[in-house]
Amino acid sequence: MKERKAFERFLKKELKKYTKNYPLELKKGIFYALSGGKRIRPLLLLSLLDKKTKIKKANIMKIALAIELIHNFSLVHDDLPAIDNDDYRRGRLTTHKVFGEGEALLIGDALFSLAFQILGDAKIESSLKIEILKILTKATTDLVCGEFMDIKKKNFTKKEYEKVIKKKTAALFRAIFQIAALLLNMKDKKRYALLGENYGSLFQIEDDIKDKENYPFLLELKRKYEKRLKNGFNKD
Repeated sequence: MKERKAFERFLKKELKKYTKNYPLELKKGIFYALSGGKRIRPLLLLSLLDKKTKIKKANIMKIALAIELIHNFSLVHDDLPAIDNDDYRRGRLTTHKVFGEGEALLIGDALFSLAFQILGDAKIESSLKIEILKILTKATTDLVCGEFMDIKKKNFTKKEYEKVIKKKTAALFRAIFQIAALLLNMKDKKRYALLGENYGSLFQIEDDIKDKENYPFLLELKRKYEKRLKNGFNKD
């Protein structure tokens, strides 16, 4: 709870600074799109790095904020009529319902560009920053590919479903674990990346079970990924 409050304060402070010269309606849209989130992804990164790295907390916060901005850019775009056509998000009207479809598209674009602007200003070694940029751009590409696959086909086989969630949802979780492994200078980075991917896959499966998605294999997959996480790597 304490970490969450600290991150919220940081988020608001940074966004006020970076959006100072934005059009007022765009600024309102950015804050609206970001409000109400659980902050699962940035808090996960902060917990993985808690007191284990020499990098200053403010710079870790910038990386965490960049991740949260990328996540929310994807939500704003996913909610649009051309994709999921959702009217509500987090118990209230979606961004396009409040600000308009074209405006929501640009609000999402602004969130995406802000993520990399803020990350670029993090005071960490250039080599580390470049690697983080690579990790996040790869995750974002996977996210877009996964969403594209999702809207092109609604009735998935178990294999197709796993492929989609590994890109659409698990990619950003994988990136969080990769960034943590990088900043902690861990030797087995690939294994840690797989741990993040499995974590993200289970996250999406549990979410789909909660939303009562009509896939007969969800409970089977839940057990499969719980076992993988218990083992700590990608083996059944």
